[in-house]
Amino acid sequence: MLKRSRPFALVTVLVVGALVAALTGAATPLPAGQFALSGHWVFNSVLQVVFHIDGATTNIDAHADVNGEPGSQVVQSDTHGYVVGPSVITRFDKATLTTLESISPPANELPVFIEVVGGPYLVYRNAGKVVRLSDPPTIVTIGGAVGTPIVTTDGTMWLHRQDVGQICTIAKNADRIGGCAVSVPPGHPGAMTIVDDKPAFVDMFAGTLHVIDGGKLGAGVPIGVPLSPSARPATTEVGGKIAILDPQKQTLILADTKNPPEKALTVALPVGDYDGPMSTGDVVVLVDRQSGNVLTYTPDGARKDTKPIKQKGGTPRLARGEDNRVYVEDADGTQVVVVARDGAVRDVSTAERPAPPDTKADRPNAGGSSDIQVQAPVPPRQTTTNTPRPPTTTPPPVPAGRPGVPLSVTASAGNGSATVNWGAAPDNRADITAYQVTWRASTGQTGAMTVGAGARRATVNGLTNGVSYVITVAATNRIGTGAGASAAAVTPRAPVSPADAPTNARANFDENDRPTRDVTVTWGQPALNGGTLVHYQVTATGLGTRQVTGTSTTYSQVQATSVITFTIRAITRTSDGQLTGAPATAVHRDNQAPPPGGGTPRIQISQGTASSTDNCHRPNCFWVNTRLTGFQPNTTYRLTLRSRANTGGVVTESARTNASGTLQYNELNYDVPGQTVWVTTQGPNGQVKSNEITWRAG
Repeated sequence: MLKRSRPFALVTVLVVGALVAALTGAATPLPAGQFALSGHWVFNSVLQVVFHIDGATTNIDAHADVNGEPGSQVVQSDTHGYVVGPSVITRFDKATLTTLESISPPANELPVFIEVVGGPYLVYRNAGKVVRLSDPPTIVTIGGAVGTPIVTTDGTMWLHRQDVGQICTIAKNADRIGGCAVSVPPGHPGAMTIVDDKPAFVDMFAGTLHVIDGGKLGAGVPIGVPLSPSARPATTEVGGKIAILDPQKQTLILADTKNPPEKALTVALPVGDYDGPMSTGDVVVLVDRQSGNVLTYTPDGARKDTKPIKQKGGTPRLARGEDNRVYVEDADGTQVVVVARDGAVRDVSTAERPAPPDTKADRPNAGGSSDIQVQAPVPPRQTTTNTPRPPTTTPPPVPAGRPGVPLSVTASAGNGSATVNWGAAPDNRADITAYQVTWRASTGQTGAMTVGAGARRATVNGLTNGVSYVITVAATNRIGTGAGASAAAVTPRAPVSPADAPTNARANFDENDRPTRDVTVTWGQPALNGGTLVHYQVTATGLGTRQVTGTSTTYSQVQATSVITFTIRAITRTSDGQLTGAPATAVHRDNQAPPPGGGTPRIQISQGTASSTDNCHRPNCFWVNTRLTGFQPNTTYRLTLRSRANTGGVVTESARTNASGTLQYNELNYDVPGQTVWVTTQGPNGQVKSNEITWRAG
């Protein structure tokens, strides 16, 4: 449960405002769902004041002193507001404008704010936790990192878990997860949105839109445009289309939701660093954090309006109110840009504390669920002359704060590693001293590293291939460490290459069957090296080629005296096409005839003289003396040095037997004391393995 701290002292009391609230019943919340919360609260971290903006008129109709951290934002319920910062959440009463108590958040990251009936909610995506700001607050643990959530009209929250390929739900007013019944492709980057009042999943990897109906994932509707893994859709549709921001390609995509869909529109954006998109229902809203501009677009891709944010420093923040308006704040809460549902854009300054009103009962319900407003009688104006103006006060200097969120965090997977890139975080008036890079695996393991203030790239090594990781970057200055930004989950994988040769290939038959016999060729599945097995290709001397899905095939009526070489290769599929693997061979011959190599194929190895190469270091590096006997004469064989630590092979090299089928090869070397090593190759009747030796230290 969240930790509560000692209640704050009363900071400000508007006596007449409280009286009006009591007389009109504003302090008593109306039943949930009767009214959509109107307007928006913003926190000015310089003045330590919260302001309420009437979304319809863009007037400031209430304010109160509330302590909070730089970078805090406000989310509201029907009766209370919550100033949410990186390390503290402060609750205040909207009717009396009194500060109540503070609570500690469950994770050190910037949450997603959602104002809906049953909420409000704070969704900590990396930590996989949802806080419902009820009384008392409730934490719901999801079990892993989640994407940006959506909430449907029945109050159900839908969350995508990319690591396990599940979509989970939380019912309205629930204190626990309701289940994860909807399955999506695991590891596929994707995001949730709402289409025709139904939840839908956008699969970035496949480029498809899937509406969820009856608890099942519907058929995919093609977006029609390739999407980057970092692409982000708006959580609600706009004019029957899904707005998708692709920051990597600097484009806004407006995709049709019908099936079959019309051609998607692609809008080229000015060069910038974009946040969003958000939809009012009629327009799409973006923020260019680089230029400080708020941009709006219509469903047909036309630019509707542009409004600059005056304060260029820091990271502007978007919020979608329950009144379907979009509110864009500057980093310190000194300016708010209000985007109406129809796309009209108006600017509101919250940089100064409003002067005391002439009457003490002139504010409405401060963003509560009632639309009732009460205006106290205004006394007759008294005529005065030469009335001096109040002195102009200079705002206090803006204090330094913890850094803002690093920009444009992206990650790419490698072989047992991942590389993360980011843009500079706003320093918030105190030089950045370092960046903290942390990661969390889908299996629960975590890690962290610190890099310098000038770094914009870091490589995380030692990761497990096939496991999904979410990497987060946060900046540190002398004030502390700011909120982190996470890249889309990545899954390290070994480089995709052709499959190894099938193992233990043999031609099996009954020697007594004459003059013809059935020959069954068998083998074992090889290492696929990152590909997906399609089938095996089996070629027999004089009998052609066949495709086999299992690990055996039978040839009937084979002449007992014939010599047939069977060559088996694994055919694998990758994202770039099909690959043909290394060959394994099995031979059918009459056992009454001696093998061409003059005996049973054998390999004998021993630790040789001292050696040193780029990958083998003194004093423990020695040659591996390798001798082959009984093999096919004048034939090239691939010799693989293996160890207990690397059974897939330390190194593979090729050498050729002489006319008697023997070979002495001393060009393999090794340098790990205590390890067991051996050499393998593919012989005439399957894989041949040497004796094993334990490597001695120098």
